[in-house]
Amino acid sequence: MESLGLSPGDFRTAADLARLPLISKKDVAAAPERFRPAAGVVRTALNIQSSGTAGKPSYIDYDARALFLSLAASQRRRDVTARFLGGGFAFRELTIARLGSVSTQLRDFYEANSWTPRRLDLNRLMLAPSEPFPTVVERMNAFRPHLLSGYGSYIGALLRWAHSQQCTFHRPRAILYGADGMPENDRLLIEDEFGIPVLSSYQSVEALRIAFQCEERRGFHIDSDQVVLRVVDATGATLPPGVPGEVVISNLTNRATVLLNYRQGDVAALSQRRCGCGRNLPMLESIQGRQDDLVRLPGGSVAHPLALMAVLQRVPGVVQVQLVQQELCSFLLRSVCVPAADWATRSE
Repeated sequence: MESLGLSPGDFRTAADLARLPLISKKDVAAAPERFRPAAGVVRTALNIQSSGTAGKPSYIDYDARALFLSLAASQRRRDVTARFLGGGFAFRELTIARLGSVSTQLRDFYEANSWTPRRLDLNRLMLAPSEPFPTVVERMNAFRPHLLSGYGSYIGALLRWAHSQQCTFHRPRAILYGADGMPENDRLLIEDEFGIPVLSSYQSVEALRIAFQCEERRGFHIDSDQVVLRVVDATGATLPPGVPGEVVISNLTNRATVLLNYRQGDVAALSQRRCGCGRNLPMLESIQGRQDDLVRLPGGSVAHPLALMAVLQRVPGVVQVQLVQQELCSFLLRSVCVPAADWATRSE
């Protein structure tokens, strides 16, 4: 701010945040202490590790106030899903997510630091994305969830497999996906062939709640009390609605790791239209972000890459990894490692 000749008085509206320099994931990873307040100013309640689908996980500190504001914002999504589930909030949810995912880290924090009345709480079952499709279908039939949630690519592949195998499975009343994309042909199959409405939400470890789909399922409503979102070109200039570009966010709630004018890395386009649902939140027309590839397994099943990446990232000395499936049972592993690591010992 000093080098740009800016003072706190120059920031009066959310739009003024665009005057700050753009920051990237690389900037935060290289010097995370630069984005934290002085010691003792804000107490870190949770250090969240990202899933690291790009091969390099992120670590973001959150204060308790920001975490509970995010929990409050999630009520918007629950209001939407409740309409598809027949009303009410106590329902059965089957979630496809790896152990240690951002969602499980948050859930563990909320369960340890809050109390939810039984009539409002969910009955949850969590399955790992490494589970074979027949096992998932068997557990789904036994649990009979009202809502199926998880990775979009995995859920799409699961129900496409169920359709091709003509197997009988319990049909949830709605599907909610996030973390990665769902191919359009899978979404159409699920909605047209199975009659299950598909919704999506947009979140990240750097901002938690960013945007969500409503009952109309056209575009995404931005949680503008949680984040300021703009779309920029390669030079960092703000793009008008309808023009795709890189998403830049400013987290308005978290004071443990302060991220303002942060390059999210996703590609999206803003919208000018008003949604038929009546909500007045600003909207994203579309999110064209990267979709993770699925790992093919013998027997026609698949595994989400997070099921494998998390294990590889836990190896001491490994900074970044890339896994390439060359054939069904042949993989190429590339890694960026700490130069000083004792690899003779690690290999044992």
